[in-house]
Amino acid sequence: MKEKRILEGVLLERERQDRNMIMLEFNIRTDMVVMNYIYDGHDAGGDVHKKRHDHDPEIMDHETFEALKGKLYENNVPFKERRDAFI
Repeated sequence: MKEKRILEGVLLERERQDRNMIMLEFNIRTDMVVMNYIYDGHDAGGDVHKKRHDHDPEIMDHETFEALKGKLYENNVPFKERRDAFI
């Protein structure tokens, strides 16, 4: 059920007009998956004194990630998976 809540948040973030989310990035680790929102680098203007705050990362387990992947494909949400090996 957590994947439904995450998907709703992702779809809402895609609809925002003040920033342009272009994709998601999943950093897959041995004990968890961290989902980051990736935005385009262009600022849409507005108040130059207010720093834009992008969406916070989402932390999930591997089961939630696998369930969410199918829903992202269904909704045509682009994403990439990273499995970096840290020494």
